[in-house]
Amino acid sequence: MRPAGNRLAELYKTQLGQDVLETLMGAGVSAGGQFLATDMTPEQIALSTVLGIGAATVGRPIVGRAGQMIGSRIKNPGINEFAADMVNPNQFPEGMMRDMYAAKLAPYAHLPAPAQVGQLFGRGYGDNIAQAVVALSAPQLVQSLEPEDA
Repeated sequence: MRPAGNRLAELYKTQLGQDVLETLMGAGVSAGGQFLATDMTPEQIALSTVLGIGAATVGRPIVGRAGQMIGSRIKNPGINEFAADMVNPNQFPEGMMRDMYAAKLAPYAHLPAPAQVGQLFGRGYGDNIAQAVVALSAPQLVQSLEPEDA
């Protein structure tokens, strides 16, 4: 792998690095979609992107915590076993993917497996949902804020 790829992989092994990289990827997809599919100006797209980043930053821990709380209440042995298999990094071949997955779960290792899965899915999708809501509602919001032509 190239040095830049190694640096990104090392950054992704930290909680902050995961949050930053995933949020920026979502922001890029949202901005690209708005550029291609709307008549928003670059300034409006930039504003929407900043709002989306803010929503993702707030949404990720909130939805992650909600997923953790739901997972903590699961007491079914079958689900517990399934969740334990899901959070086992050894399901991946040895290498970068296993290391990245282990780093993603490391902050939640003290939790029961269903709570880890809830946290993983909540953090993984909470930011995407928040960014998508902002990106999809921004064109209508921007249009409603435009002054009426006389």
